[in-house]
Amino acid sequence: MAAAKGERAAVARPRGKAAGKPAPAPSLTARGIGLAAGGVVLGLGVGLAVERALVGHDRKRDDPESVERFGRIRGARSSVTSFDGTRLSIEELGSGPCLVFSHGFSLTQDAWHYQRRDLPAAFRCVFFDQRGHGRSGRPRTDDYSLSAFACDLKAVIDWTGEQRVVVIAHSMAGMAALQFAALFSEEVGRRLAGLVLVDSTYMDALRGMTASLTSRGAAQIQRALITAGFRFIGQDPVRANQLRRRGSDLGYLGTRLFGFGSNPSPSQVAFTDRLLAGTDVEVWAKVFPSLVDFDLSEVLERLDLPTLIAVGDKDRLTPPAQARHMASQIADARLLILEDAGHMAFLEEHKALDAELTEFARQALGPTPRRRRKLGGMSRRAR
Repeated sequence: MAAAKGERAAVARPRGKAAGKPAPAPSLTARGIGLAAGGVVLGLGVGLAVERALVGHDRKRDDPESVERFGRIRGARSSVTSFDGTRLSIEELGSGPCLVFSHGFSLTQDAWHYQRRDLPAAFRCVFFDQRGHGRSGRPRTDDYSLSAFACDLKAVIDWTGEQRVVVIAHSMAGMAALQFAALFSEEVGRRLAGLVLVDSTYMDALRGMTASLTSRGAAQIQRALITAGFRFIGQDPVRANQLRRRGSDLGYLGTRLFGFGSNPSPSQVAFTDRLLAGTDVEVWAKVFPSLVDFDLSEVLERLDLPTLIAVGDKDRLTPPAQARHMASQIADARLLILEDAGHMAFLEEHKALDAELTEFARQALGPTPRRRRKLGGMSRRAR
């Protein structure tokens, strides 16, 4: 089958697969999570025991990333005040052409661990915490709309003082970056010289999640359950926080299932789970309405900007079908598929992504940026 317009697949050999040898079976699957949930139905004590056994077994797997000092890379700290008085925490590392990194929902700037570690050797890398996340403040008016996140991005770009930047945005931040392009079209192709969307979407995030289910009934049930869960969080945040603390093992299992591919690093999963747990559930409830019932399709059609769209082929939250659609609609877009990676592909396949990102940014920020040639076929590259 022919590749989508501008498509390029970086197929990374999954961890643990040696040439000519079968990969070990994943130690933790949806079946295991089902057993844990079943245990909860039979009795809380049994459920907790099953969860702990599954998590304990999973964390004992070989993990080449266990030596990483996740969350401990610090840059020069600063802050900027956004349009409504919300203070945004900023850190920068390195020097050179400027990259601005914008993290996803319930994470912090620390999520860009490998990019903080490796890219400052060649670029000025600017990272910031979204409003209500990490070290940034909460808006006095509880404004967590995509427009507010887009205005925050503009405040950070203004703060850099750079004439041209490339923005790298994950998940929710990608949606906000598209909203930025709609609100500040005069910046597109000028100060915003290039855009990298990582595991993101242009429409209702719940619609994307449920679209990955083959059964319409199952999709409707999943959407209803997620909506009810966030409604409960908003109505009783104290109780929600208590339940989250009690379910730390279940949180790890959920992060592994919905955030990663089939054989992820236990250290990467645990790191992501810690970041997710660090954001107050009240912020979850207030951000959630911004992630549903929106459609930025018209922005895609008008976006005249070099764009790299990266997605894990196992992403269950913003499925590859949405990435393919974005790549087909943006005139100067190119699609990067990362094999056996999930919603946290920038952690799982950081080497492949960063290599593409480096090439893309150098072209977009070079002295004479040029239009990228559309790739009609599909190239493959092993890790």
